[in-house]
Amino acid sequence: MTYASQEARLEDMGLRPIAAPPEPRFLYAEPHLSNVESLALIKGTTFFVSDRSGNLMPPGAPHIGLFREDTRYLSQIELLVNGHPPVVLSATTEGAYANRVELTVKGSAHGAGLDIPVNTVFVHREQILESEGLHDILQLQNFHSEKARLVIEITYDADFMDIFQVRGIIRGKSGRYFEPLIADAQMTFVYEGLDDRVRATALSFDPTPVRISGRTVRWEFDLEPRGIKRITSTIVTQSLPKHLLPSSFNTSPANPPWMSEREKVEEHEEKLHLGLTAWEQACTKFKSSNEIFNTMLCTSLQDFYSLQIPEGREKTIAAGVPWFAALFGRDSLISSFQTLALNPTLARGTLRSLAACQGRVECADNDEQPGKILHELRCGEMTATGEVAFGRNYGSVDATPLFIILLSEYFQWTGDRELLEEMRPSLTAALNWLIEYGDMDGDGLIEYRRKTEKGLLNQGWKDSGDAMAHADGTLAQAPIALVEEQGYAADAFRRAASLMRLLADSEQADRLTECSSELMQRLEQSFWLEEDQYYAMALDQDKRPLAVMSSNPGHLLFTHTIQDQRARHVVTKLTGHGLFSGWGIRTLSEEERTYNPMSYHRGSVWPHDNSLIAFGMARYGYKQETSTIFSALFETSLHFREYRLPELFCGNQRHHRDEPVQYPVSCSPQAWASGTPIVILTALLGLEPNAANGELRIVNPRLPTFLTFLEVRDLRVGNSRIDLDFLRQDDRTFCRVVGQRGKELAVNVSYR
Repeated sequence: MTYASQEARLEDMGLRPIAAPPEPRFLYAEPHLSNVESLALIKGTTFFVSDRSGNLMPPGAPHIGLFREDTRYLSQIELLVNGHPPVVLSATTEGAYANRVELTVKGSAHGAGLDIPVNTVFVHREQILESEGLHDILQLQNFHSEKARLVIEITYDADFMDIFQVRGIIRGKSGRYFEPLIADAQMTFVYEGLDDRVRATALSFDPTPVRISGRTVRWEFDLEPRGIKRITSTIVTQSLPKHLLPSSFNTSPANPPWMSEREKVEEHEEKLHLGLTAWEQACTKFKSSNEIFNTMLCTSLQDFYSLQIPEGREKTIAAGVPWFAALFGRDSLISSFQTLALNPTLARGTLRSLAACQGRVECADNDEQPGKILHELRCGEMTATGEVAFGRNYGSVDATPLFIILLSEYFQWTGDRELLEEMRPSLTAALNWLIEYGDMDGDGLIEYRRKTEKGLLNQGWKDSGDAMAHADGTLAQAPIALVEEQGYAADAFRRAASLMRLLADSEQADRLTECSSELMQRLEQSFWLEEDQYYAMALDQDKRPLAVMSSNPGHLLFTHTIQDQRARHVVTKLTGHGLFSGWGIRTLSEEERTYNPMSYHRGSVWPHDNSLIAFGMARYGYKQETSTIFSALFETSLHFREYRLPELFCGNQRHHRDEPVQYPVSCSPQAWASGTPIVILTALLGLEPNAANGELRIVNPRLPTFLTFLEVRDLRVGNSRIDLDFLRQDDRTFCRVVGQRGKELAVNVSYR
């Protein structure tokens, strides 16, 4: 079938082309909503972000919408009752897959006679997300002594914008939009993309509306005293190659034959509950003396259920909502590391997914090189048309060594020899990338420089355009060598040497040990600032150090790649005035000229950054400092919904009666923020598994000051499950083995 005939078929199906919507009015840098004012749900690569009422308002604003696979399928939901927006009483989320919103109605329909008194008609709104769409359920109840005349109107729109366009990339072109198709009291929005795909958002309603006019659906009814009325809107999304279009949308546009069949709402919610229950049962259970902390851990556990993305036979982790509901190498690897004590199957799925996407060739368009681990995997229209370079993008310098680190740590927890053998080719390829491509100028250090103007300028975890700057604010020029990257690579070489010995390649193991030792020496020679007794954040193209006090050197504690004496200096700096805000460690010291507490990477606080630093501090024996950081982050969580740590928050100094200052476009839930309490707790408890040898070492356990007791149940080490109790008495924490199941495990507890 020709392109012209395909176009004609869309018109033959009753679709009328209309003008494209305008570009987003709000740029990413100036959001209309903040994470504090919004509700966010996620199910793999599908997510829904609304205001606190469950609406998508104003239409087309960034940060809101129903998104699936990098496309916004719904850009407006506006609920009016008797011509007015309901008043929000409370709003919360459940398990990151359902909104629960309580509202009340004000006013009555024009000319209806009796006014409805304030706070007499109650509306319970429940929004349940699934991978294909959303169920939006309204339950209205009349607590007035008189009958209430109610007019319910919901206005919808779908702009089908690519997520990068929503974030602020001015596109200046689009595919074809069509008037909503209305038939059988149902509504379907359709968009024909420039990537030769047709995307549709189909809505069906129960009960049948009295009228659908334009994009507005209307119900009218009388609600008796104590009467209850329920209205359900079901939104289904789908994308199909244009050449596979059906002959027509038939008479049921909300469920055309090429769309997945919808389940009943009750059945779907039950399925979600069963899935979450099964996930909870498969995970380690934590129960402490602090009920708020228990809720915080429960929130993290539920986040990781919702953030899972099916990838072949496994599941991996999406980075977060709203901008990163996709596979990200660095984010998925770090969050998988953080959750090894919770459930190591996340790490297994991440390793397999990233191995399947590992670089095969040299390609400047997306920074791909043989053996390099993926940075970002996208699938939207702008990706397919080449307008952005993030389809299968390899613009990350740290994902490759982090892949090796995770494989090693996963093996420590599981003893999974089968996966180790399966990953051997990917491990070898990743090592070859570090050796052959990582050192760009032959100085023995690992550097980065983007190969396409569409790619990321900075390719470490601090990837904003102004993150890498000298003390005077001058931006560093590439190639840039990050201090933490040297630690990641040295640790990767060292860990890979141990794995190669297990795989009976002692010659390669010896070479890798030498590589690790040489890189650690280069690190000391090139990055140590004698006057400051600290490490530079990075080196620029001229090998000049970025001599600023940053959080980056704290990752050298995580990788255990510096000597004890210098580790002490790093710990002192990180927990001292300048870097420690009272709520956490800043990305940049407040004493630096370029410090800005409201910036993305120049003074803000990132929980995952703190978690890796704290993990390293504990492994060096600085449990008190680790506990201080953990307590600060826990106290931060008290000021966020569901006690969920956000992606980042502002780095303002904490004072008496202060609250942490919210960062306006912080992602939540964000995988590596949700993993933060789990990995710090793992480090404080001193859990050091060696599953291959049937051993668990518990070294100098310590509970933070906000806990006196902690139960750990079903902790998985290899094929063993173990139950532990921890009790804090004054400054000492004691561990007791309560029970074991499965293969016998030697548990050795040591106190210093």
